Amino acid sequence: MSPFVHEIPVRYADTDAQGHVFFANYFTYFDEAMTGYLHAIGYPPAQMASEGVDVVYADARCSYAGSARFEDRVQVAFSIVKLGNTSLTADAVARLDGEVIATGQLIFVCVSTSDMKKTEIPAALRLAVREFEARQD
Repeated sequence: MSPFVHEIPVRYADTDAQGHVFFANYFTYFDEAMTGYLHAIGYPPAQMASEGVDVVYADARCSYAGSARFEDRVQVAFSIVKLGNTSLTADAVARLDGEVIATGQLIFVCVSTSDMKKTEIPAALRLAVREFEARQD
């Protein structure tokens, strides 16, 4: 099977004066793909919130190899590649017409919604990620 892919239409507001997607917007695209991924694995953000857990970014990186423009449709492949005690590491690859235009790595830390302190990854999330990723191999 192929990894989870989230398609994002490029809005005019996403572009810069040169007419291509402003570099920081790839982080927004990766974030949108993460939300789509959570839905795809059967553990939507609302479930996480109902368990008193949220995620915050600890690190985010992006390398650029191309660009997209208004009305292009960018496909973001998203995968959780590492589960720590409190953190999740994800890889994201943005493609346009099959060509890689950006790659990213994101590290999320689980926090308690009551005090915003680090907390363990919920068991249901850990299981959902493991089962989903095992099917992608």
